[in-house]
Amino acid sequence: MQKRPFRKWFYPLALASLVLLSACGSGGQTSSSGGGSQTQGEAAGEESKEPIRIGAIFSLTGANSPLGVPEKQAVELLAKELNEAGGIDGRPIEVFIEDDKSDNTEAVKAIRKLVSQHKIVAVLGSSGSGPSLAMAEFADGEGLPMISMAAADQVTNPVRPGIFKTPHTDVHGTKRIYKYLQEQGISKIAILNDSNPYGSGWTQQLHKYAPEYGITIVAEEKYGTQDPSMSSQLTKIKGTDAEALIFAGTNPGPATIVKEAKQLGLTIPLISSHGSANSKFLELVGDAGEGVLMVAGKLLVPDQVAPDDPQAAIIKKFVDGYKAAYNSEPDGFAGYGYDGLNLLVEGLKQAGGDASKLGEVLEGVTYVGVTGEFSFSPEDHNGLTEDSMIMVQVKDGKFEVLP
Repeated sequence: MQKRPFRKWFYPLALASLVLLSACGSGGQTSSSGGGSQTQGEAAGEESKEPIRIGAIFSLTGANSPLGVPEKQAVELLAKELNEAGGIDGRPIEVFIEDDKSDNTEAVKAIRKLVSQHKIVAVLGSSGSGPSLAMAEFADGEGLPMISMAAADQVTNPVRPGIFKTPHTDVHGTKRIYKYLQEQGISKIAILNDSNPYGSGWTQQLHKYAPEYGITIVAEEKYGTQDPSMSSQLTKIKGTDAEALIFAGTNPGPATIVKEAKQLGLTIPLISSHGSANSKFLELVGDAGEGVLMVAGKLLVPDQVAPDDPQAAIIKKFVDGYKAAYNSEPDGFAGYGYDGLNLLVEGLKQAGGDASKLGEVLEGVTYVGVTGEFSFSPEDHNGLTEDSMIMVQVKDGKFEVLP
C-alpha cells in the first residue's frame, strides 16, 4: 500500500484546563474532557499542556440513533476516565462531538466543521455505513486518521491510508452464520436485507461466500429502511424451499421482519445480523422474538463470557463503568465507540503523541477490546476475525449463547 504523510495540526496552548462535558456552539456539538476547572489566577505562571483534539461524529438523531447514542456515551465515559488518569503523557483529551442525523451529507458537513474549526488530529465515526463511507472519502483526502463504528466491509476494503473501523464486518458475520448453518445441516436459505449500504453489503457477502460453505440462496428480497411492513417479501419467501431466513438491517426493520414472519406462519429459523444486536431489538420484537437467532459480539452477553477469555476483564470493566454512569447495560454499539477511542489512544501513545504518525502507527496496533482482539496491519484495517463472534438465541426475552 502506498504511504502518504498525515497532516499534523497545530493549535495554541491552552491557558486554562478544559470544562467537563460543556456545551459548545450549535448543531448538537459537545466538547468532552475529564479535566477540572481552574481559575486564571490559579493558572498564573503555569501553562497546561495543550489538549489532544479528537472529533467524533455519531448518529444521535434519525434512523441510526439507537447506535449513535450509546457510542457517544461510551466515548464520553472513556474520555473522562482517561483525563482523570492524566490523559496521554499529561495532555488532556478533548473530544468534539457532532450529530450527523443519520445522513451522509450531514456527516460530511460535520467532519469539515471539525477539521476547520477545531483542528482535530483524528475522528471517530460514524454510526452507519453510509455516513461512514462519505466521511472516509473526505478523511482520506485530508490525510486525517479515522476510525469508523460502521460494519460494512467497504469502509476498510479496499484499504485506504488512515481509515480503520471497530465493528466486525458483514464478512465476519456471514462466515459465522454460514459455519452455524453447516453444523445444522442447512444448505438452502432466503435473504431479506435493508437496501441501504449496510444491508447491501450483507447481500454481497452472503452471495460471495455461499459456495464456500455449500449454501444455496433460493430467494433474495430487500426492503427500505423506513418501510413499515415486509409482509409481501416474506410471503414470497414462504413460498420457496428455503430452510432458513437471514436478514440484515438495524432496528426497527429486523423486529418488524420477525413479527410479520411469525404472523405469516413462517417456521424456518430466523437469523439476524449484528445490526440489531441490542436490547432495543428485544423491546421491539416482544414475545415474537422467542427462538430468533443472531450473530453478535461477546459484549451482547457479558455475564456469559468465560472468565479465562482474553476479553473477559475489559468487558467487565467497561460494563461496570457504563452501568454506574448511565444506569443501563452497554450494547455492542457502545463497545464500538469505546474500542475506537481506546485504539486512537494506543496509537497516540505508540506515536509518542505525534499525531502526524498516527495513521501509520495504527497499522501495527494490537489491542484486546470489548468487541474482539484487534490486530491491525497494512493489509487489514479492521483487525478482527469471525472467531470472536458468537451465535445467540432469544430465550425468555433474553439473549443466550448457543453451545
